Amino acid sequence: MSGMSGMSGMNPETGLGENTGKTENAENQSTTGTLAIDGMTVYTETWEPEIPQPQATPLLMIHGLAGSTTTWTLVGGALANALGSRVVALDLAGFGKTLAPERDATLETNKALILGALDQLGRSVLVGTSMGGSLAIQVGVARPNDVSALILVNPALPRPSGNREAISRTVKFALSLAPKFAEPVLERRAQLLGAQRWVDSALDVVMADPESLPHDVRSRLVELAEARASDEGSFPAYVQAAGSLFKYLAGPMVDDIDFVRQPTLLIHGTQDRMVPVSWARSIISRRTDWTYREYEDCGHIPSLELPERLVGDIAEFLRDLH
Repeated sequence: MSGMSGMSGMNPETGLGENTGKTENAENQSTTGTLAIDGMTVYTETWEPEIPQPQATPLLMIHGLAGSTTTWTLVGGALANALGSRVVALDLAGFGKTLAPERDATLETNKALILGALDQLGRSVLVGTSMGGSLAIQVGVARPNDVSALILVNPALPRPSGNREAISRTVKFALSLAPKFAEPVLERRAQLLGAQRWVDSALDVVMADPESLPHDVRSRLVELAEARASDEGSFPAYVQAAGSLFKYLAGPMVDDIDFVRQPTLLIHGTQDRMVPVSWARSIISRRTDWTYREYEDCGHIPSLELPERLVGDIAEFLRDLH
């Protein structure tokens, strides 16, 4: 992707794209809207602080694989009020309500999408979870002057041991076969399970205690899953994004981690079955300048499992930078 387009239907109050509605959350209302980026209509959810702080740096929230702005629904308003900053979450290309351009949902496409969002939002803190953490690192390295800090929440990380070249070859071979088999398997699984059971099965994997998730958040995830199931591009987008992520983890990310220059907070749940906590500990042994927090009894998505603690740690880290 090249050449980021400007905003369409800019809201003069928020400096963001067109507003499409409001949703309630525990802290305050979030405003849904869109950004026009390189021909894409990118869905956003924004939380404005009740008491804005002068010169406060915005936070740009980046979800993970198969995620959406809903990933941040329990923390967006609280973060905005704790920091006096605008908090903006977006749906990456191929996920949530953002359609992938020509079915392109690779990391490179979504990196360009985030860069386009930064062009419109200005210098920001990047908060990324899972695949979104990997994207935050990529963007932070590519545009260090536009990213003031990185918050990495259970980010997708490279395996700490093993022959890097051999792993890379294996991953590339597997991925050359993956689309042929993975897309129909995913589609068939979704058809058999239905949206409710699909969401429940996913939460059983990514959360340490799925029953702790508020009913309204679970309902929102099911509604989104139902909508995505009717989109013939959703499964190819997932496979494509996963493929490009694995390639990045198998090689370039190792170097990018060393090139990060922003103050960085790394948070990881000890019960994460997707990215073992030992991988995060390995990164911290290399990047001793990063701040590290471990969450006991937490799985892969702290923003939905321990939202209050996550807000507190992010707010404390960012306040200490000033």
